[in-house]
Amino acid sequence: MQKSRLDARSSSELWGEVGSVTWEALGDAKPPRPKILLASQVLLITTTCTATSSNVTQILLPTRAGTAAPLMPATEASPVVCSESAIVKMEDRKRPATHDHNDSAPPLKKQATSVNGGSKPHPDADMPWKDDLERFQKDAIWRQMQEYKREKMSLETKLKEMSKATAYHNDHLRVIDAWFNQLIDEVKTLMGALDEDKDRPSFRSSLLFENMEDFEKHLKARSDDIRAIITRLQSFSINDPPEVTDLQSQLAKKLAEEKGTIAELEKALAEKQQLEESLEAASLRYMVAEKKLDRARSLTVAKLEKQYLLGAQRPGGDSASGNREEQSPVNGLPSSAERNTELEEAHKQLVAVSEKQKEQLQKLESENANLLSQITELNIKRTKPTDDDYAHTDLFKQLRSQYDDVVKRINHLEATNIQLREEAAKLRSERTAYRNQVDEETQNVIAEKEAQLMRAETDLARIRNARDELLADQQMRKAAQEQEKIATTKVQELADAAQARINALESEVDRLRLQLDNTKAAHTEIDDVPLEELRAKYQNLERQYSMLNTELTSMQTACKKYSLLASQKVADFSALEEKVARLTAEKSKADQKYFAAMKSKEARELEVRTLRIQNSKSSDIVSQLKESEATTRSLLANMEKQASETKEALNSIISKHHAAQQQIAENNIVIDGLKAQVNELKALSVSKDSSLASASSACRKAETEIESLKVTLADTKKSLENWKNKSLGNSSSEYEMLRVSLSAYA
Repeated sequence: MQKSRLDARSSSELWGEVGSVTWEALGDAKPPRPKILLASQVLLITTTCTATSSNVTQILLPTRAGTAAPLMPATEASPVVCSESAIVKMEDRKRPATHDHNDSAPPLKKQATSVNGGSKPHPDADMPWKDDLERFQKDAIWRQMQEYKREKMSLETKLKEMSKATAYHNDHLRVIDAWFNQLIDEVKTLMGALDEDKDRPSFRSSLLFENMEDFEKHLKARSDDIRAIITRLQSFSINDPPEVTDLQSQLAKKLAEEKGTIAELEKALAEKQQLEESLEAASLRYMVAEKKLDRARSLTVAKLEKQYLLGAQRPGGDSASGNREEQSPVNGLPSSAERNTELEEAHKQLVAVSEKQKEQLQKLESENANLLSQITELNIKRTKPTDDDYAHTDLFKQLRSQYDDVVKRINHLEATNIQLREEAAKLRSERTAYRNQVDEETQNVIAEKEAQLMRAETDLARIRNARDELLADQQMRKAAQEQEKIATTKVQELADAAQARINALESEVDRLRLQLDNTKAAHTEIDDVPLEELRAKYQNLERQYSMLNTELTSMQTACKKYSLLASQKVADFSALEEKVARLTAEKSKADQKYFAAMKSKEARELEVRTLRIQNSKSSDIVSQLKESEATTRSLLANMEKQASETKEALNSIISKHHAAQQQIAENNIVIDGLKAQVNELKALSVSKDSSLASASSACRKAETEIESLKVTLADTKKSLENWKNKSLGNSSSEYEMLRVSLSAYA
């Protein structure tokens, strides 16, 4: 219940919006107040008019000229005439619209209410086209409902067909899946167990249909199985030459493209067939609807003309005028004018047919003459064919071209074989000469390098011995210098001790001198000294003198020793100085020899380095020579292989030549059979000519009928134009306005 109220409110609001937009488009600032038809009222109208569908989606707007303007055109339904009692009953059952207004909705229209059993009359209530306006509205609603019904039926039929096709294709795909799995299993069984260690060739196949979206989308799940089985199949033909594999890959690619194109073509043909079927159905519906529309328009126009001629105040006159117009001539016989027109039409048809038959007879005569001349020529050629005729046959041309091609290939291969043999002999001689030359040069270079290496080794040994001697002499001289340094330090210490002793003795001598001076001074006073004292002093002096004598003797011996040691040390020092001078000279000489040895060593090292570089270069040269020899050997092997392949190709061509000769003999036999077939085809062509003659006669009859029908069609068009002019001449201004508005909205 709530849903029906919402539908009613939305329908009324939609009608108001569309009405305002339509009148603004027509140029009016304020549209007239439309008469509101709620969803329940529209449903009542359709029920009264015997509608089968309750889906009312067409809302009509009343125009100022008394016409109805449907929102969507519909011209494929017959008019429905409702009775006056149904209209009165509908007006009595009108209800006021609900007052639940929404602020966001368009402005409210004035609702049709029935207060105390009465309502405000419509502005067009007294107009003569009120009933026609309501009938137009109901007819438009009925036509739109019929249109929706037809669309629904067509969509249902399409859905049924598509569901059937989908079920069929699903079964088809399931069967193909099972067949494909069985095929893969059987191929795996025939090929044996899978060898994982065996190298597989690179997968090159067009069965995956790459760069094709439809095939990639449907074959993506099967790509692993396809890749595995095709890789295993290709592993058996891995020994094929690259040209064969390349041609196979190109052929597979072209076949895959052909399959994709065929699939797209089949899809396009299926779509074309569906579209043709839908076009035939639509054209059939269009023809039926056009007939119904013509009938509906003729009835409506007749009623409007009757109303215009007799006036809206005499509704009973319509039936009388209709009865008068529908009366036929007396006793059902046509008038004289009609008989004359029919005779003229028949005369025109006969004239057109006769002219067409004359043209056809002339054409047949010319064709007959050409055919007779051709038949005579063919009979002459058939009785005795010449060599030129044989030469112009396709079979002779094909065999001649094949024979010439084989001869050219044999001559070319023979010339190539001779050239390759000469080149191989020349290359062999060059290889032996070059090998001998390289061996000699290599041996000479190796001998020179070995001699240089021996000289360098002897020089190096001599330099090493001299170096060892110099190092030993240097070590000895260093030890002697260290010993001389120790002796020098000891002599220095002895000299220091002697110097200290000398200083002590000098001090003692000074002391004794002083004592002597004292004694001399005392001798002057000796007369005064007593004898005992003098004796004591004398004894004392004797003791001192003896002591001095002993001291002097010891000192003399010490001085002698010191002098001896000093002279010895001086001699040693002089000898050491001479030795040091001699050693310095020898050292300078040894340094010179050392530096010369170092220079010679550096020169030898440089020579050794250069010799090593030369040795490495010579080894590189030897390796390069070995590589060149290997490449020459490989080239020779390739040449020998090519020569063997050329021999094999020549043998194969010879065998092909024999096979071609045999095939020529077989082709001669086939030619005899084809001649028999040609005779049969000639007999068949005679029968086909008879059937073609019958078909051409039927075609001529059809052309004559077409000419007569064209004449009839021209007369019919003329009569139709006359009737249109008559109907336009009798139409009024109001009818003209109504017709223009209907054609604008139709």
